[in-house]
Amino acid sequence: MVTPDAVRAWGKHAHGSPLYAHLVEVIAGDQGLMRVLNRIEHLPQMNLLMGGVHYMLMTGVDPSLAAWYQSLVDDPLPVDQVDPAFRSFVLEHEEELVELGNTRYTQTNECRRCIALMPGVMTASFERFHLLEIGTSAGLNLAMDRFHYRFGDLEWGPESTVLLEGEWRGRRFPLHDIEVVSRIGLDLNPILPGDSDARQWLDALIWPEHTERRARLRHALDLVSGLDLELVTGDALDTLPAVLDRLPSGEPVVVMNAFTLGQFTPEGRARVEEICETARVGRPLHRVSMEVLDKEDDWARLSVASEGRPARIGQAQPHGEWIELWDQARP
Repeated sequence: MVTPDAVRAWGKHAHGSPLYAHLVEVIAGDQGLMRVLNRIEHLPQMNLLMGGVHYMLMTGVDPSLAAWYQSLVDDPLPVDQVDPAFRSFVLEHEEELVELGNTRYTQTNECRRCIALMPGVMTASFERFHLLEIGTSAGLNLAMDRFHYRFGDLEWGPESTVLLEGEWRGRRFPLHDIEVVSRIGLDLNPILPGDSDARQWLDALIWPEHTERRARLRHALDLVSGLDLELVTGDALDTLPAVLDRLPSGEPVVVMNAFTLGQFTPEGRARVEEICETARVGRPLHRVSMEVLDKEDDWARLSVASEGRPARIGQAQPHGEWIELWDQARP
């Protein structure tokens, strides 16, 4: 059950959105809104409620509430005036919002997380590999080698319609060429990059004020639409072993995830690592993980492993604004 304290804890990840930061307190202090939130079965419930409201507004439902959303109007109203309009909208459209929350998922829509994932991938001992992602959504992160990166005065990658800029803190190492042999994404509900409704759902999951993220998503979806991706539907605990088994024997694999394992049980997360360890009997396998796994985490944990369980090598801002690598790995 989601508590008001849990809603407020979620609020620390709503940085950059004055509207959402305000609505955190509105929801936490309202029994009716908390009841709706707790009817949503998929995780995380707050993302799905906020995304569901945003999605419905994008489709033209109740333009009066849209007046507070920077993504929908040029001059949004002050957030401290939104309370009655938001409460009325959620309660009036409760069944539609619960249906969205119980049939859709929070899915990857921020390819700038590759700012952290790419250095993690490059800690592998090999440069040519099959790239496999758990919780791939529309496969944005599977295109990591097709983006152009800029870390201050350090640049890497081909010319691209997608530029990823971030700050690199702490330990540095030279970025080098990689060759992605195949790109395979696992997801409960994979999204075809050309599906207009699915694209709108990913758009709705972005905070209303994040104009730059929204533009980057659209460019990345267009780029990924032209790549040869394999999207596999199902629970990763079932699909991951089968996909690893059918890849050519002995060829290296990178298995990565970003903001996915936080929705697994601790037993499920342990099972992922067991599957990868078993697969290492027949091939080199490198793990890269970017997750917030504890409510006390302020930043995403960046963890890697070429044997055993992943160890933390640094941390990153959840949307890829910066990465910090440590001199030594930590448990």
